Parts: sequence; C-alpha cells; structure tokens
Amino acid sequence: MVIGYYIGSKKRDQGERFLKLTDVIMMASVSLLVFLMGIRMGSNEEVIRNLGTIGLQALLATVLLMAGAVLSVTVTRKLLHIDKWGRLEGHVACKEPEELEQYVKQEEEETKSSNLMTWLILIFVVLGIFAGYFLVRVYIPDVDGFNEKAGNIMTAGLTLLLGVIGFQMGLAGTVVEQLKLIGFRVLIFPVSVLIGTAVMGVLISLLLPLTLRESLAVSFGFGWYTFAPVAISNAGHVIASAVSFMHNVFREMGGIVLIPLLAKKIGYIEVTSLPGVAAMDTGLTLVEKATRPDIIVYSFAIGMSQSLLVPLLVPLVIGA
Repeated sequence: MVIGYYIGSKKRDQGERFLKLTDVIMMASVSLLVFLMGIRMGSNEEVIRNLGTIGLQALLATVLLMAGAVLSVTVTRKLLHIDKWGRLEGHVACKEPEELEQYVKQEEEETKSSNLMTWLILIFVVLGIFAGYFLVRVYIPDVDGFNEKAGNIMTAGLTLLLGVIGFQMGLAGTVVEQLKLIGFRVLIFPVSVLIGTAVMGVLISLLLPLTLRESLAVSFGFGWYTFAPVAISNAGHVIASAVSFMHNVFREMGGIVLIPLLAKKIGYIEVTSLPGVAAMDTGLTLVEKATRPDIIVYSFAIGMSQSLLVPLLVPLVIGA
C-alpha cells in the first residue's frame, strides 16, 4: 500500500487517466475474492452442518453486535463533531461554490459505483456458495487442499488490491490532509467499538442460551472465524464454539455485503465497524469504493486493533 501510495502521488497530475483503470481492476479483483470466499464457505461441511438453530442464534448475535458497533461509532462521531461523511463539521461548508458543485457531482458518481459494487458482491458470493456446495464439495477429492490454494489466490488478490488502494490514495492526495485534520480522533473509534461490543455481549448472554463468558468470547471474535471458535472449543465450550464460528462467518460476509449498501445511509465511519477484522484487508477495498480514500484510515485502525485484541480477549474471557 505504501509503495502504491508513493507511485500514485507521483502520478497525481494524471489522475483522470488512471482512475478508470484502477476502478476496473478493483471491481474485477473484489468479484474474484468474494467468489472464492463463497466457494470456501459453500464447501465447508462445518458451515453446512451449523445452518440450523445454531445458525439462527449466530445471526441474532451478528445483528446485535453490528448494531452495537455502529451505534457506538455514531455516538463517538457526534461527540467529536464529525459529520456523517467523516469530515469535521463545517469543513465542507467553507468550500467555494465551484468546489461544492464538484463535490456533489463526485458523491453522485461514487453512489453509482457503490451500487454496482453491491450487486457484484451479492451475485458473486451467491455463485461462489453454490459452486462450493454443488461442485467443489462433490467433485473435488481434496477439498482442504483446494481451499488452501484458493486462500493463496485470495492472499495474492488482497496484495494487489492493497497496492491499487494505495495508488488511488496517492492520486487523491487527501489522506495526509485528513490525518492532520482528524489527528488522535482516529484512535478513539476502535475503543468505542470495543465498548459497544462488550455491552452487546452482555445483552446477548440474556437473550441466548449462552453464559456471560461464552457470550463475550463470541462477541470478541470480531469476524476471525479461524481463531475464535478454536479457542472457545479448546476451552470445552462446544456449542459456543459453533455459534462463534457461524457468527464470525456472518460478520465478515455480512459486513462485506453491507458496506457499499449502507455507507450513504448510516455514515462513512460507521460502515468501517461492520466487518470486524476484515476491515483492515478485504474491507479496505469496499470502504474506499463506497466512501472516500481517506476513510480507510478509520477502517484500518479498527481492523488492526481488533486483530490484536482477538487473541488476547477471547482466551481471557473464556478462561482458556
């Protein structure tokens, strides 16, 4: 990303020339990534087995935890006097009429691009799940080996996407300005999301047949379905582990689908809290497309902090 930013900053005077090309690359890459993600989920026997009662419990937990994260970000944003679009209040109002007209036009174009991204994600996720369930699971002898190769392709795709995102950030040239303007406020949002998650974790323990420890452990998974369920299972909580696995799958996939769908409705910073740890990798692309390049600063901060906290909080609260 840093290399991409540097190259983009050197090509800033040719921005229009590169923007369409990078948009096409990002659309194609995201479509491939979510298709592969869908394949891995559709071919995963554990996902298929847990689509009953445990799946409903996990879905309820996901809805509540996403709502808690969004609400906590909204409260924090308003306390810091940041508007719905991630700008300090009054910052846009000081622009000249010509600049405001350009800003409105840019927002309209971004809305169209965001809507296209939403449809592409939904279509390719569904196609991937069907391909994984009806083709890979049936015709591929070594499903684990196939998924490992798919994971390697996803890693390469994410690397390419991060480079393109950095390039677009360099072309825009607004990230450094936004960091100077927002400053320490960026770091407050991961804390607020953690608090909102903890509150919802307590509420979930009252609504679902989970103990407080189990509920908090599930809540602090933040979409990391390869770590949290294993840690919970190792502590002897089999049902909670299954709920955790399904919740984390729902959290990542739901967040990826909802980012472009809800960005203009609930707020630019708010949507960065939806996918959990994926906010710092897969989610970065979607945040950049659905909002503005400078908003990924919040997305990366939230995703990074959660990726550091999950290995600490989940074993701690579950007593592993």
